[in-house]
Amino acid sequence: MNHFRKMSVLGWSIWSVLFCFTIGLFALDVLHAPTIDPLSFILISLLVIIFQLDSIEVKGVYFTFSESIVLILFLFFGFETALIVNQIGLFVFQFANLRPKVAIRRFRFTYPWNAITAYLEIVIPATVYLALGGVTGLDFYSQESFVPLAGLFFAILLNTVFQKYQVRWWFRVDIALSDFMKIAFYTYVVSLIFILAAAFFRETNLLVVSSIAAALTFFIKRLLIQKGRQDAYKSLIEQYDEAKEAVSLSQSEAQAIEVFLSQCEQLNHYDEGYIEFKLFDRTLYFDLKTRQPIDRPVVFALLDISQPVEPVLDYEMRFEWDASLSDAFHDDYHSFVSIRSEEIEGIRTWIVMTGEPVYGYPKIIQQEILKLLKSFNRTISRCHERDRLYTESRTDSLTLLANARAFYEYGIQQISDISMYPISVAMLDIDFFKKINDTYGHQVGDQVLQEFGRRIRQALRADDFAARYGGEEFILLLNHCDMSQAVDIAERIRQQIEAKPFHVDHHEISVTASIGVDTIDAFGNKRLDDTIRNADRALYVGGKYAGRNRVAHFNNLTT
Repeated sequence: MNHFRKMSVLGWSIWSVLFCFTIGLFALDVLHAPTIDPLSFILISLLVIIFQLDSIEVKGVYFTFSESIVLILFLFFGFETALIVNQIGLFVFQFANLRPKVAIRRFRFTYPWNAITAYLEIVIPATVYLALGGVTGLDFYSQESFVPLAGLFFAILLNTVFQKYQVRWWFRVDIALSDFMKIAFYTYVVSLIFILAAAFFRETNLLVVSSIAAALTFFIKRLLIQKGRQDAYKSLIEQYDEAKEAVSLSQSEAQAIEVFLSQCEQLNHYDEGYIEFKLFDRTLYFDLKTRQPIDRPVVFALLDISQPVEPVLDYEMRFEWDASLSDAFHDDYHSFVSIRSEEIEGIRTWIVMTGEPVYGYPKIIQQEILKLLKSFNRTISRCHERDRLYTESRTDSLTLLANARAFYEYGIQQISDISMYPISVAMLDIDFFKKINDTYGHQVGDQVLQEFGRRIRQALRADDFAARYGGEEFILLLNHCDMSQAVDIAERIRQQIEAKPFHVDHHEISVTASIGVDTIDAFGNKRLDDTIRNADRALYVGGKYAGRNRVAHFNNLTT
């Protein structure tokens, strides 16, 4: 930022010198007040202002085409009129392009340099033209005017080249000379055509001639602007539409994040970029360059302090930045954009990007980025809703254990994996549960089932799987668990249930359980259905019929 502070001071110093110098020339009667009548002056000023407000942006630099109108004004009405009208138009343009967030910073830096540029645009060509014997007014076009006009346009060409290096020095923006010359070609060649055409209207009012020339120039300018916008953004907008569709097709949160990061890398130009995903009770941060999770970048904290509720914040050039942001990023970065989506149902996405090119994130691209964020949010919401429905369809609502459907799906996966063997299945049943319901009521019975499920979870290993099979029956799937280990786990569960009475609704209820177990020793030995059926038989034959409150393995049954 030190460069831009120095340039601001230098710009205002040069502007002050030129302003005082010009006022002095008027005071010394070297320059004279415009001789044009007030109404014509106002109309011409409005014409220049219209051109100033309708600008073409090329890599962060605005071209207004007002130079061509000012050139016509100089040849028709004289130097003083062109100079004053040009500065008035520039001043209006400067205020029209101020944005609330950066108004003071932008005006403080850009106005003096734009005013100096506008001053030189008319002073240098006009000086060359008048020095070569050119005249203004109706007599500007004659057989003797070729050399002055040639000098005029040569001076304009050199001034345009100089402007390219002015921009590089002042703004630290390096724009190809070809871009400058392309705009200069349209601006001044079109102006030349209309200037020469005006020679055929010698007896016509000069205001009418200049207005016609300006109107035609404005028409050509609008065609250039429209063509430039179509060429620049049509393809990119189509790519954003494809990106939104790709994100919307994601089938999971992880996939949606991966696709989103991939699309951002392809679509957006940035030297640094960060993304915040607020997903319900979690917040994730990623580096857009590496696409890797990171700790919260400092830029989000800075923006929370300076712009806590601003959905979109963008800077086109470095001198517009807040001091805190400027200190946090490389000095060569110009463009900066922060876009955060609205938080809906606990989901919000916030993206920050910055890079060297100026005017890197125009409004139309910001709108597309915001649409992409919203598409991601909708996809995450849909994935979570689908996961919620999937989980609910496989979860017992009372005990919050898996249900029989989920147990079968999990069991099929496990027995298909040879690395999981040996695998055991345990079937549990609460003894005399009907008596509990009859004595205390079904509400108490439900609370007993909940506590039973909780005690099962406490006794299991991390990789074991428990489900409510139905009614007062529960089922376990135990990976890497042979017959002896399975019986030990079942016995530990039985003892934990028996050891402490269930305190439910001010009642102290003694609960016991009978457990049947069966084991698949190796891959292919048994089917899951057969194992469940064997465990159920062990439960009733070796548990219930043998007196209850005991563990029995199918291999140890005697009947």
